[in-house]
Parts: sequence; C-alpha cells; structure tokens
Amino acid sequence: MPKSLSKFFQAYGMPFGLLALIVLMQLIFSQVPFFSALNLRNILLETVSISLTALGLSFIMMSGEGDLSFAGMFSLLTVIFADVSNLYNNFFISFITVMLIAVAVNLMIALLVTKFNYSSFIVSIAFMFMANGIEKALHQQTTLINNPSIRSFATIEFGLPIVIWLMILVYAVSYFVINKTKYGFSLRIVGENKDAAIEAGIDHKFIKISAYLIAGVLLALATTIEATRVGAIYEQGKFYMLPVFAACFLGSSMFVPGRINVAGTLVGALFMGSLEKFLNMINVESYIVSLTQGFVLLFSVGLVAFKRRKKINQIKL
Repeated sequence: MPKSLSKFFQAYGMPFGLLALIVLMQLIFSQVPFFSALNLRNILLETVSISLTALGLSFIMMSGEGDLSFAGMFSLLTVIFADVSNLYNNFFISFITVMLIAVAVNLMIALLVTKFNYSSFIVSIAFMFMANGIEKALHQQTTLINNPSIRSFATIEFGLPIVIWLMILVYAVSYFVINKTKYGFSLRIVGENKDAAIEAGIDHKFIKISAYLIAGVLLALATTIEATRVGAIYEQGKFYMLPVFAACFLGSSMFVPGRINVAGTLVGALFMGSLEKFLNMINVESYIVSLTQGFVLLFSVGLVAFKRRKKINQIKL
C-alpha cells in the first residue's frame, strides 16, 4: 500500500468505519428510521452535553493530566442549577452559579495536582465521591425545574436547536485555539513532554491549571444545557461517565492517531450518542447499552495502543 494511502487510512479510517457500522446496523434493522431528519436532530440535541463534557476532559488530557470528578460534579451541578432556577426564576443567575462552582472545584483540583503533586486520578475521584455525597445530602429524589421559560432554553430553534449551534461554535473555537495558537502548542507540548516544555520556557503549571479551568466552564455549560433539556434531574452524571471517556479515547484513534484531538472527540461523542440512540430504538435492555459502551471504551483504548506501536506513555485518567 502506498505510504500516502496508509497515512490516510490511519487518520480517517476510523470515522469512515464508524459511519459504515451505523449504516450496517440500519440495513440490518431496516424498520428503524435511524436516518430520518427528526431522529438525527434529536441525536445531535441529546449529544450536546456529552460532547461539551468530553471536550473539557480533552483539554485536561492534552495537558497530560486527567479527571474523573466530572461524573459527580455533573449530577451536583444540574441539581444546583434546578434549585437556583426555582429560587430566583432567572436563567443567567443559575448559569453563573454553576459556572463559578465548577471553575472553583476544578481550580482546587488543579492546584492540588500542580502545587502539591497529588495524583490527578486520586484527587478527581475524591471530588467525584464528595460531589455525589453533597448531591444526595441536598436531594434524595428527582429535582424539577418549575419555570417553563428556563426549561425551554435547550429547545430554542434557529433552524436547529440553538444549543447545537453553540456546541458547533465551541468546538470550532477550540479547534482553532488548539491547532493555531501559541497556547494550543504549549498545551500539547506540556502534555506530551513536560521536560521539553520546561526547557522551552513554558509555564507547565499555568497550562495545566488553565486546562482545568476551561474544562470547568465547559462542564457548567454542559450541565446547564442538560438541566434545561431534561427538566427533571437526578444523578445524571453516572450515565455519562462511560460515553465521555469513550468519546475521548475513540477520538484519539482518528485524525491525529494516538493523541487526544478536538475533531476526534467530537466524532467520538457523536458516535457514542448515535450508538446509544440506536440501541434504545431497537428496544434492547439498558444493561446491553452499558456493556456496549464499556466494550467501545476498551476497544478504543486498545486501538490507540495498537496505532502507537511503540512504548506508550499512558494517558493519565
């Protein structure tokens, strides 16, 4: 095989393969109108929160660190958004509240990791459990958003729901920042070779902290959208842990194989959303959905390892 064609398949073989898999499933289950305009619109809408959360995690992973706290924080922030919405009946107050909390928590995690050399895995999993505990202390049942105007945010239309356009805009800006700016170059260098970054005069601690802060803002945006889309909130985060990780690792097997990248994360998130939607449409049991998502995560991590071929510096959770 010519070298140029081999490189093409390494970079773009996975997205074409995922599309082919979806088409194959549609052919097998031809009675399911998977490719209808309404269904594709719903998939995009339902995937926005996963996509934004995965993008935030991608920034952290690009910096050479990782995060598990989002699984607990996602649930807590949706509940806080609903409570503040019901208290003040104001969308912007609710959004600013969850954003400040998300940024503050991620700043604490980043400082513990960068200033005190804590393991990002240990710190983030501790915050995940603490967030779960706080959520349960606040509420033992489903939380409803009472104000219909606030609930309508996720369904405001401009050809497509406005939150879909927002997701596209955020990804476009992120792609530009990562690939076309000095900050993006520094972020990638810090994640791939911290020693080289230090020798180049890059403040690796600042870069890591900034990645966590960006992830905090994106998490707040994701939880706001999810809260207004669903309207009834209870332990949402635990359902998104597997899809978010799978989106990041699956994305790292395409476009820039072996590396977390913005375009790959988006395709990975859309695939995970499409897969879950399809499985729900053919009425499989919920445990089958979880098993499938777990398999995709294992497959994507193994594929990244295979594509690197060399000794891999494992991406930290």
